[in-house]
Amino acid sequence: MSDELQTTRHASLIHQLDDIPVHKMPGGEVKVLAGDQVQALWANFEAGTHIPSHSHPNEQITWLRKGRFDYKFGTGETATCEAGSLVLIPGGIEHEVWYVEDCEIVEFFSPPRTDMWPALARNPYGHEE
Repeated sequence: MSDELQTTRHASLIHQLDDIPVHKMPGGEVKVLAGDQVQALWANFEAGTHIPSHSHPNEQITWLRKGRFDYKFGTGETATCEAGSLVLIPGGIEHEVWYVEDCEIVEFFSPPRTDMWPALARNPYGHEE
């Protein structure tokens, strides 16, 4: 490794999930961490929560860690997913989800969803300061 120090816009490169602030959403809670090109989020959604049909230019990967949800895609594909399922959604594909049970998910977006969390442009947690 070079002796020359590199710089970054982030105060630290190491983060603890317990220290990341919570974003409250209808039916759930989300923690967000983003860099310039990728975003991760950890979320818990209550059974009965519905995310209406939408699309975005960002690629999305969803990992269902606990629970069960139903997905419907603009491609005509539908799926019931259980813990361990991974969902890959290309940018621009319409999708909708119903949380059938309480769910714990981890999601990745590229690029980050600054449409939902504009403050990601200023801080890695997407919280207004």
